Amino acid sequence: MNFDKVLAKMSEERPALSSILLVIGILLIAMVIGNVLAAVVMIFMVGAGVSDLPNIQQMLTSSDKGWWAMIAGQGLASVITFILAGIIYWVWVEKKKPKELNFNGIPKYAVFGLAILIELCFLPLNGWLQSLNEAFVFPESLSGLERTLKAMEESLAETTEFLTQIDTFPKLIFGLLVIAVIAGVGEELIFRGLIQRKLYAGMKNPHVAIWLAAFIFAAIHMQFYGILPRMMLGAMFGYFFYWTGNLWVPIAAHIFNNAFAVIVYYLIHTGHVSKEMEDMDNFPVPVIVMSVFISLGLMWLFQKNTHKIVHNNP
Repeated sequence: MNFDKVLAKMSEERPALSSILLVIGILLIAMVIGNVLAAVVMIFMVGAGVSDLPNIQQMLTSSDKGWWAMIAGQGLASVITFILAGIIYWVWVEKKKPKELNFNGIPKYAVFGLAILIELCFLPLNGWLQSLNEAFVFPESLSGLERTLKAMEESLAETTEFLTQIDTFPKLIFGLLVIAVIAGVGEELIFRGLIQRKLYAGMKNPHVAIWLAAFIFAAIHMQFYGILPRMMLGAMFGYFFYWTGNLWVPIAAHIFNNAFAVIVYYLIHTGHVSKEMEDMDNFPVPVIVMSVFISLGLMWLFQKNTHKIVHNNP
């Protein structure tokens, strides 16, 4: 991708700093609206009343319709928070067409295949990073912060565990739609399509933009004990966008990453594979070392050869 042309194209857009502030502002407003509407949907679906609001989490997990209510609420919140907010900013504020988010046309299938292969090879390394992150211990002076973060983690873990109880085919389909497709499209639109783009325009340094956007992507999930592997994935998606100039590549990679986890949970809960498959952070050291070298090698191959197999600029 011709990066001088990229910067020239972005110079026609709104200034970087004000753009980032507007994106974050719209995102926060959409998040509030999305969560309120999601709560209304969940309450309606489980038949709860206003007096049940303080215990809504317990009601959802104990209700026969709780899983469906929670997945519907999460899907609605994600659509409003990320997809709708991103479109509102890009179309109404920037006054651009959706296709102008891309700098190049859709790449050939080989690009998508190589991106997915990189993700698969990265799994052992990412599992090790997860275990490293979970083992992090704060100094004694920050023990209060550590307790707060662990409490948040436990609360979110309960919700995640409930949502990943995917034991029927209809649940698999809706899980893939909400957890993989909606999340993949929405989060990449915001974090790579807009935030990384604007950071690059402002800093003129693509690597700083990629890693800073990846950190913001990881931090917004509010899970400190998963921030390291999530940031690495975000950086990987960022480089996919940077090297191809097409947002559909990180979107496809993000969808595959989430879909892989959803399918694994389905196979576990239907008894097709062992529950040990759920624990992806116990790979042997030689496998982790191989994961590092193979992933880096494939990333190098991706960067060196992408320009040969992508389409011309639209």
